This record gives sequence, structure tokens and C-alpha cells, in this order.
Amino acid sequence: MNITTFLESILLRYGENSLWYAGFAFPFFFAFWIVGKNYFKKIRIQETERANLHHFKHDLGFSAITFLVFAIMDACLLLLESQGYTLLYFNVNDYGYLWLIASFCIVLFLDDMFFYWSHRAMHHPKLYKYFHRVHHESTDPSPLTAFAFHPSEAVVEQLMHVVLPFLLPLNFGVMIAWQIFSMLNNVLGHLGYEIYPRGWVKLPLLQFKTASTHHNMHHQLFNGNYALYFTWWDKWMGTEFKDYETRHEQIFERKNIKKSEEGLYLLTVADIRQEADDAFTIQFNNVPSIFRDFSAGQHLTIKVNIKGETQYRTFSISSIPNVDNYLTMTIKRVKGGKVTNYLAGNLKVGDTLEVTAPSGQFYLNPEPSHQKHYVMIAGGSGITPIYSMIGTILRFEPKSKITLLYASRNSNSIIFKKNFNNWLKEFSTQLEIKHFLSEEENPGGAVKGYITRISVEELVNRYGKNKLEFYLCGPEVLTNKLIDDLVYIGVPNEQIHRELFLITSQNKANTSQKSQITARVFGKSYQFENQDGKTILQSGLGKNIPLPFSCQSGLCGMCKMKCSEGKVTMLNNQVLTEQDLKAGYILTCQSFPQTEKITLQNS
Repeated sequence: MNITTFLESILLRYGENSLWYAGFAFPFFFAFWIVGKNYFKKIRIQETERANLHHFKHDLGFSAITFLVFAIMDACLLLLESQGYTLLYFNVNDYGYLWLIASFCIVLFLDDMFFYWSHRAMHHPKLYKYFHRVHHESTDPSPLTAFAFHPSEAVVEQLMHVVLPFLLPLNFGVMIAWQIFSMLNNVLGHLGYEIYPRGWVKLPLLQFKTASTHHNMHHQLFNGNYALYFTWWDKWMGTEFKDYETRHEQIFERKNIKKSEEGLYLLTVADIRQEADDAFTIQFNNVPSIFRDFSAGQHLTIKVNIKGETQYRTFSISSIPNVDNYLTMTIKRVKGGKVTNYLAGNLKVGDTLEVTAPSGQFYLNPEPSHQKHYVMIAGGSGITPIYSMIGTILRFEPKSKITLLYASRNSNSIIFKKNFNNWLKEFSTQLEIKHFLSEEENPGGAVKGYITRISVEELVNRYGKNKLEFYLCGPEVLTNKLIDDLVYIGVPNEQIHRELFLITSQNKANTSQKSQITARVFGKSYQFENQDGKTILQSGLGKNIPLPFSCQSGLCGMCKMKCSEGKVTMLNNQVLTEQDLKAGYILTCQSFPQTEKITLQNS
């Protein structure tokens, strides 16, 4: 075989592999992710869709490279086969039908074993960040993700298909069947929807075949569920996620999820416990997975009716995503606070609350390969999202370290005190906590006073400004001052992340444009004119239009609506993503009309 023939062989194999890929991946992607997106919503593994056009382009690009690598390796195999170096054969009668079936089972077992161990090795920090991270760009995988590999990993992926024909007599029919089975399995493993039926994970024998949820969990949680075809290696080596069976079952329980007419989730209170003198935690059990696989640091909004008046309030989630199988939100009782005092005095176990799905742009998604040093700064109940973040890092970033600076009034107002003490014992090499007590006469091991520039400057001097990642949550007066201090010290802006409870100062917008606003809210249309100097939300509420809202500071996202006609100026946005903005979403509590007509629809 000359070089021209060899190159033609590569091109032929590349075309064949690409057609195989297109034949499997594209129909499934089209059916589940485009045409049947709403129809199959109930069996979507991750209820919150994180994949977007960026991920799809990324996956297609690396898949094209993968199939080029496969084509080169296949062409080399065929070249050696033509010269008699392999044990490949055409005639089934050469070894009989029994060996034909047995050889197919053997190659699947060996391929699965090799994949498990090579895949697990790829998750070693020194390999992951250079190679396997490409594949994990998609934490919400689609069929397009199935073969999106770094070129080096593509070589490893195809290695068994090239090596085994030299070790075992394999019929070409077995090779083709192996390729079809492997490609279909890979596409279904990245489908993003669970097509294996309810109870599959508990059926005799069939339970050892990986369901779509099995590999999807791997993309979410990284360190576990490494298997390709069968679950036994994960079971034998203790790397299968403990809640795999539960997750699979819960997908089919969604039809029992209860929602209000407004589309809010109806959750039943399972427990209420005191966390500090003025703080308590509300726990909900048996919650949809969207309340378990959110991003640490996010919040939700609740709706309560107090003496006939509807109130919305936003509270941070304190449970730890992908660890706790329940949802908790921790609330600090505010003096004069209508909702917090109502909940503290009236809410009881068995009551039902209406809540939104988790949201917010102040969050942290762990990555096992990270070796960061996080500095968490919290004041009062600002510890709630920080607590969830810390718990996430401790469990999913074992190489990272955390320093917590936590300001409270006194030792009795320290929220999660008992849990923090337990974590200090369990994760003594990872976690360091420094308490600041402003009203404690004898603070003991804590610092009497407030968190100041000196406090953060000590850390910067000790570890270096470029090696620390700062997360701040608390009253505006605290976070504003400390952020100014961090910038003054020289900490890069991209290493500073903040969550606010309230925004007290806003810039003025040009509100001179009179506008006729049409708002479609929960299926009903309303029309009203904006009032000069007021936001769309304020104008609507002034006309008794039932626009959804909560914080009125651009923090919670409860007032999010899609603007399909017209333009607005938005003052503050702590919630909407770039994707939301491109899709036309606005926050009515922060928006002023800039055109004569505005048409809105709640999401």
C-alpha cells in the first residue's frame, strides 16, 4: 500500500466514522433536544438545562478531530491486516458460531475494563486538566458530546479497537457489531434524557447495563460512575455514586411533582430547627432533583400569604448540592421583617410553601482538579450561601483550601456553629475559620470587632494576592468596604465574587419616554402606561397589575420577564445571564422603557 492509497484509506475511514456518528448522534439530538424537547421534558435527567450553543459547537469541533484520529488508527490497522499481521477473518466457519458470540462478549468485557481504568486515570489532576477536561466542558451532556475528546484521549478511546485484533481472532462482523454497540451506547450515555425504563437499575442482570443517568451523573459530579457499558467495575471498586438508583427512580416520579397555577413548586415542610438565637432552618424532603443539583450559593424565592396580602421573599439555599438529598433554606429573623417574623412564628411541619426554582449568579461549581485557596467572607445571615459553597468544596475539591472570615454579633448568633465545628474536625487540613464578634465582651478564640482591611491584608500577604479567590456575602456596607480594600491591595477583580442582600444606591436612568406596556402574566394580558421616574414594576403595581416580584433590587430574579417588543434601560442585574440577556429577558424592577411600546411575557 503506497502513501496515496493509505491517505485514501484514512479519508474513507473518516467519512465512514463521521457517517456513523451522524447516523446515531444527530437523530437523537434532533428528536430529544429540538423537536421533542417539551414532550420529553419529564424524562430529562438534569431539570435545569445548562448546555447551550457554545457547548454544541465545542462538541462538534472536537468530535471532528476525534474521528480523524480514529480514521488514522483504523487505516493503520487495515494496512497491517492486509499484510497478514492481525487475526481478523471473514469466514464465520473458520472458528464457528460459538466463538463468534463468545468473542463479541469478550471484547465488550475487555473494552469495558480498559475504559474503566483508563477513564479513571484520566481524572487524575495531572491528566485531567490537560486532556479529559475537554470532554467535561459539557456538564449537561448531549448526544453531540459523545465523542468530543482531546486528540490524545481519542487515541486511548480507540486503542482496544486496534489492539485486540492482534490478540484475538475476531470476525469482521464482530468488529462492526462492536463499533455499532459502542457508538450507540456512547450516544445514549450522553443523551441527557433517561430512556431506560423505570426499575431498570433494579432488574436482575439488566441492572448491570449502564442507564443514561449513570454517565450523566458522572458529567455532573466527576469522581464516580466511570463505567462504559456495565456497572460492575464501579460496584466492585466502590466508585458508583450511592444515589444512582435513587436518581434514576426520581426521574420517573416527576409526574407527581406539584406546582401552583403560577408554576411555583409546592414543597411540604419536613423540619424546622433553630440554628442560632435569631436564625432557623426550614427543611423539605422528597424534593425534585432541581433542588438537589443546583449550584452552591444560589437562592430561591418563596410566596406567602399574610392576612390576605401576597408577599415574595428571596432566601439563600443552605443545603449542599449533590450531597444532601433534601432542600434547606436558612432564615434570619429580622426586626420588623414581615415575612421572616411570620415564618418564625407561624410556619409548622406539614405546611406547604410555594417556591421558585434555584437561581442567581453568585454561585460556585466545583472542579476536582482545582487546587485553589478560597477566602469566604460572610456577615450575619450572609453565611447561608457561603455555607453551601464550603460544603461543596470540601466534598468535591479535596485539594483546595478554605479560609472563612465570619462576622456575627455574639457567639449565640453564629449560624451553623455546630456544623462548622464538626467540619473543622473532619477537614482540619482544608478548612480554617476565624470568627469576628462585634458585641461579645469575652470572645474567647474569636476576634472582638469587625472584619477589616487588616484581616484580608494578612491573608494576601501570607498567601499572595494572585492565589486567593474571594467570595463575599453580607450587608452592603460590609461587602462594599471590603471589596474596595481588596482592590486597593491589588487583588484582581476576576478573583472577587459578591452576593448582596440589598442595593440601596442606584443610578438614575432616562425615564422621559412614555410607553404603552403590554404584559402577559400567567396566561392573562394586561395593559398600562409607565409612570415617569418609575420602573416598569412600580408602574404596573401602581395600576394593580399582578406582576411577579420579590426583592425589587435586581437580586432575586422573581420579576424576570421576556421583552419581545421594545427596548428598556436596566439599572442593576445580579441574576440574568448573558444568555438570558441575548434572549430578551429583563428585570422589571430595574427596567425603564425607552420605546413607545413594550411587550412583556413572564417566563
